[in-house]
Amino acid sequence: MARKQSERRTRERVAAIAAEGGDDEPPERPAKRKPRKRTWPYVVTLVAACGAIFVAILYSRFLSELPDVNSLLVNGPSRAITILDDRGRLIAQRGLTQGVMVDVTALPSYVPNAFIAIEDRRFRENIGIDPIGIMRAAFENMMQGHVVQGGSTLTQQLAKNLFLQPQRTFERKIEEAVLALYLESRYSKDQILTLYLNRVYFGAGVYGIEAAAERFFGKHAAQLSLPEAAMLAGSVKAPAHYNPLADPDASQARANVVLRAMQDGGYIDARTCEEAQATRSRIVRGTATPGSGYFADWVISQIPGYVGDAKEALIVDTSFDLDAQAEAERAVTAGLDEDGNSFDASQAALVAMTPDGAVRAMVGGRSYEDSPYNRATDAQRQPGSAFKPFVYLAAFEHGHSPDDLMDDAPVDIHGWRPGDFEGEYQGEITLTKAFADSSNSIAAQLTAQVGPAVVARTAKRLGIDTPLLAVSSLALGTSVVTPLELTAAYAPFANGGDGVTPYGIIRIRTKSGKVLWQRKAPAPDQVMSPDNLAKMTTVMAQVVETGTGKAARLDNRPSAGKTGTTQDYRDAWFVGFTADLVCGVWVGNDDNAPMKRATGGKLPAHIWKTFMENAEAGLPVRPLAGQTIAAASQPAQKPAESDGLQQLLDKLFSGT
Repeated sequence: MARKQSERRTRERVAAIAAEGGDDEPPERPAKRKPRKRTWPYVVTLVAACGAIFVAILYSRFLSELPDVNSLLVNGPSRAITILDDRGRLIAQRGLTQGVMVDVTALPSYVPNAFIAIEDRRFRENIGIDPIGIMRAAFENMMQGHVVQGGSTLTQQLAKNLFLQPQRTFERKIEEAVLALYLESRYSKDQILTLYLNRVYFGAGVYGIEAAAERFFGKHAAQLSLPEAAMLAGSVKAPAHYNPLADPDASQARANVVLRAMQDGGYIDARTCEEAQATRSRIVRGTATPGSGYFADWVISQIPGYVGDAKEALIVDTSFDLDAQAEAERAVTAGLDEDGNSFDASQAALVAMTPDGAVRAMVGGRSYEDSPYNRATDAQRQPGSAFKPFVYLAAFEHGHSPDDLMDDAPVDIHGWRPGDFEGEYQGEITLTKAFADSSNSIAAQLTAQVGPAVVARTAKRLGIDTPLLAVSSLALGTSVVTPLELTAAYAPFANGGDGVTPYGIIRIRTKSGKVLWQRKAPAPDQVMSPDNLAKMTTVMAQVVETGTGKAARLDNRPSAGKTGTTQDYRDAWFVGFTADLVCGVWVGNDDNAPMKRATGGKLPAHIWKTFMENAEAGLPVRPLAGQTIAAASQPAQKPAESDGLQQLLDKLFSGT
């Protein structure tokens, strides 16, 4: 309208000018303004295209780093390892990751449905990720103030188990989602469920539905009952806590949750749910003790060195004795429960072996469930005075004898002034008494005489493999050792003087009976002379008779050993032996914190005695090897006069 009015006014003005006869030219009509082009649709399109390209590149990068998934459904070789004790009793089963792969269609329908009901109710409908589940979990976590639910689908859990590390990071969750979509594009729902059930962890070292069914219930997965299936499905949330062996009551309670979820999902009716909840599943327990895992881990670590990367199920026969192990665990637990707090001691380790090095019991800590770290084989601690047998053996090999007299007094060795326990010195005493009372001064003097390097070589000859610092303080056990190697280094004192290598594996065979490896007894390796063995037995027996290890003395059985206590009471030891067993006990704290005046003659000696008395109950009493040698070397005694002749002589000299 405004435009028309403007044009009309212009025409009127032109007409007026023309009427007046003016010479002015009419003004030019203003040019029409061109309409402005709209560019934002092009920008949005460009950004979307770039985003799509970026996502495609990112997705392709993830895919390029994935292993070939075409072989995931191929049934791999079983690598199950069954470990048996010396009487064929089950210690542990490990490596059950790929047993016999079970197809989900071969299982009763309630088995996979139990997992779907509790882990991913929309598994059959979702595309590998579940936005509804994610939002539900996020809302619940927000209401609770912490993580109580997860939004992962079964496919995401499978992706994590197959390809990813367990860290909880945002990047990991993105990778998990991408991988889940990828798996959904390659496999059917039944195939994904098959992969999941054969890879998921159930606790107690068991992976896969078939291995779990065998381990917990003694049957094949296809034979699982509804309550058993619910129990296995429930354990997936927290395998260490909910697996049937860890806590049967907690596992049963969790199974009831699964059964209610199955009812809510329409997989079972109310009556079936009630009947299943009222049924108590029969759990098959192995004969192994709770702490047998320390020995099992040690054995597992050695198998590749004997048979390489085995491609089939193995049976490992060992030297282990589950009865002795039970006694060892009881002794350690009782000792720490009764006196651990008073000494500020939180951990202990015990190793027991026959004099030829066959490990019979191994306690690597207070609780394998709480801490599978094996202190018996891996903890390197200072032995303190428990190292002195190697000092005295070196001294005897250089001319000393147990009856030699030395001055237990302050010494200064190149500025090093070792103090005696309690700061008391006894003056001139025999080497037997010096050893029994654990004189630091005399041990230091003997080391100075023969040389620290000689002492180090002597210890190595007897079985100490950890590198030793050849310095004066070596006399007092300042170089670290493990309980296993220190105990094995005492074995020559018990077996007549032959060096040993501790062992636990006797034979490795396949389930079909093929022997892959068999231990052969090594040739005798004498590491000390019979004469020096007899001398060492004399001084070590005196430790438990009158010395620092009196608390370890066995009432009706010859024994010998040595206590050990390190600076600030950080480590306490007792290592000793009889004719049948060599046993080492260590007590301390993982963080190397000092204890409260905990010496080797106290808690370690008590644990040692408790174990040895129970482990050797019923065995015939035999003298120590060194005592037998000493007795054989004594000169023959004159035959005693007959009682009748002695009585006659007595009468003659008495005048009657």
